[in-house]
Amino acid sequence: MTAHAPDLLEAPAPGRVLGRPVLRSEDRALLTGTARYLDDVPCEGALHGVFVRSPVAHALVVSVNGDGARAMPGVVGVFTAGDIGRLRLPPVEDTPAVFARPLLAIDRVRFVGEPVAVVVAQTKAQAMDAADAVAVDYEPLPPVIDPEAALEPGAPVLFSSHGSNLAIRVDDVASDDGVLEDAEVIVQARFVNQRVAPVPMEPNGALAIAGAAPGQPSVTLWASVQAPHDTQRVVAQVLGLDPAQVRVRTAAVGGGFGGKIPTYPEHVVIAWLARKLGRAVRWSETRSESMLAMTHGRAQVQHVELGATRDGRVLGLRVFVIQDIGAYASEAATLPPLTGLMASGPYRIPRIDFHAVSVVTTTTPVGAYRGAGRP
Repeated sequence: MTAHAPDLLEAPAPGRVLGRPVLRSEDRALLTGTARYLDDVPCEGALHGVFVRSPVAHALVVSVNGDGARAMPGVVGVFTAGDIGRLRLPPVEDTPAVFARPLLAIDRVRFVGEPVAVVVAQTKAQAMDAADAVAVDYEPLPPVIDPEAALEPGAPVLFSSHGSNLAIRVDDVASDDGVLEDAEVIVQARFVNQRVAPVPMEPNGALAIAGAAPGQPSVTLWASVQAPHDTQRVVAQVLGLDPAQVRVRTAAVGGGFGGKIPTYPEHVVIAWLARKLGRAVRWSETRSESMLAMTHGRAQVQHVELGATRDGRVLGLRVFVIQDIGAYASEAATLPPLTGLMASGPYRIPRIDFHAVSVVTTTTPVGAYRGAGRP
């Protein structure tokens, strides 16, 4: 006697999603061009900020002269690290505080594209012209762009007070010294999981509006971010505000892929400028800026040993990962533990030994990107 099987064609119960088509609510606006992205958010009279970025990977900042820029038409101000109180982003995860990123470069730049100053003007064109007129005197230092080379004795050190380029060790995911002891065959390989750029359709940007009336937030920040609540926390912490005094809003985010998870120094600077000037200030990243300044992804060197029997049964896996986190600690600090947790992939591997190090290099900081830590 066969048990009765439910009729798979019968209508699903009311309120059930399974088995019935669900229409996406955002499609009409996106397909008809009526969706509002960050640059579409109206704000009459807003000033425009443009960042002056380092053209060199590693150098001492000897001086920043903004006098010529300040004298140009429409320019409201030129601001450097000293003007904003040498503020930094909070340390990320368990990274030492020395790796916390400054909002604007303090004394030294550590990657091409690092913001050194910001120009504010009545129009974006005026701000761009004035940014070109800011004179920065750099004293070049040796760069180190390869994470394995960064660990070698004698490699250029990015943070002299730390004494080395080793930022974090990961030894607590899976440890097994005898992982290969019963193996009849051991295969070794070195994989370079290359650095990639997220390249979302809409680059980074922000619009900050300082509160003017009682009961309003001290600053409202429109930003193209994936984690607005985290951005609220970071902006409040850096600017010394109660989180309730910071409101973060997003329009349609034109792609993120992980690159818009972090709160960037530029977001906080734009919020600081709005409060400082008492005016709305907006910033829109260019595509070339985005390629340099938005966090990159992956950037791992993986040394792997696989132990097996001669008939092909996998017995153990030993993995040592060198994670390039770029010039400052970002979400890359979370990547090696994820790699360790998923090192077996879909396979049944009874024993795993996983260790990793995160290393700073004179390159764009690295963060989460599509399947962070997995590839």
